Amino acid sequence: MRAVSLLYQMALVVIGSVLVLRGAHGMTEKASTPDQTTDVTTLFAETLELPRLIQVAVARSPKVRAAKARWQATIEQYPQVTALPDPMFMYNYYARSVETRVGPQRHRLSFSQTFPYPGTLDAAGEVVKKAIEIARVKHEQVIRDLIVELKLSYHELAYLQRAVELTRQNHELIASILAIATARYAEGKATLNDVLKAQSQLAQLEYDLVLLAELQRVEHANINGILSIPSSTLLGVTVAVPYAPLDVTLADVEKQALSKRQELRIAALNVEKATEKIALAELQTKPMLKFDLMAIETGKALMIDAPDSGKDPFTIGFGVTIPWSSLKNSSKVREAQQNREASTENKRALEDETEVALRKIYFRLENARRLVELYETTLIPQAGAAIEVAETWHQEGPKSIAGFLETQSVWLNFNLARLRAIADYQQNVARLEQLVGGKIDDLRPTQ
Repeated sequence: MRAVSLLYQMALVVIGSVLVLRGAHGMTEKASTPDQTTDVTTLFAETLELPRLIQVAVARSPKVRAAKARWQATIEQYPQVTALPDPMFMYNYYARSVETRVGPQRHRLSFSQTFPYPGTLDAAGEVVKKAIEIARVKHEQVIRDLIVELKLSYHELAYLQRAVELTRQNHELIASILAIATARYAEGKATLNDVLKAQSQLAQLEYDLVLLAELQRVEHANINGILSIPSSTLLGVTVAVPYAPLDVTLADVEKQALSKRQELRIAALNVEKATEKIALAELQTKPMLKFDLMAIETGKALMIDAPDSGKDPFTIGFGVTIPWSSLKNSSKVREAQQNREASTENKRALEDETEVALRKIYFRLENARRLVELYETTLIPQAGAAIEVAETWHQEGPKSIAGFLETQSVWLNFNLARLRAIADYQQNVARLEQLVGGKIDDLRPTQ
């Protein structure tokens, strides 16, 4: 009876400890849940600064929080796979007692524990460690993509706002020219073509202003979505990011991408994880050990003064599994090996795709830089000089309004194209950052 009582008390202690630990773990999770209810609907009502936008977006993004939760969930797998299998506690009641020399057997308590082959739990832990690192890099990847998406929308909005400002100024100028052309036409000093030319340009500018305003609303909604706030929230004026061309070669960005891009790091970790799975599969084909502990409650013997009357038997047993199916075991290892081969080939394919994508983006980046240089150093100065000449003709001659309008239109288009090229360059820098896994290392900064 003492053996049965001791075994029963041990079981109660184990079960009670598990329940207490689970309750404490749940309380810790509830206490550590962060409060995500931050009101930012008025934070950017006047001014939009890219660094502040990025900070708020990362803090509020449901995508980032989901990726972090998946990362934390993967961490919770480690204590699960490295722990021993749950022990088995069993109670048996003899519906028909077995009479023995020392008395009838009425109850039986047993406890069993399985032990995997040595090293199996450690190998399973190594697999989970790789999965944890993969989840961490994926969390980093989500943040990177969020920042790139925000930069693309921010630079587009910055372009649209400055294009509106430039177009509005030109609209005011053309409106004044139309008034002059109408007055001169009434006096016979200008042609009807001058008036019609000014009217058509004014109408085109009015349409451009409407279109630019609509495009701004689209970008506002996109930024609000990234910030996880209502799409109707008003946003202020962007603070222009200085145009600073990078001084890096294609070889520089390729080197950085192959070492830092999150997708490639994940692919490499998948290869390492697959390698750990091969070791785990090999260990899982090994035999497992089982330990049994059993006690039987025995009543008093019917014979008076029988030796050992009512004595409880106590047994200790050991067992081992027999991995007899060589086909099943070898198949498990071959499956793990094939998965590693697939992961290795996926990594190579991703490296090739990365190099191709880098070349495309780098070409667009350099092309945008060349366009900005062309407009700033050649086309816009020439258009400005042409405007000065046309304005002089306009003041001196009565039939030069159409020429002035044409020259002014060219100047406006060149300036808009310059703004577009700058926005394209900054957006391609963001796309390049996405490919290289973060901020580009400017190895030779421009002096």
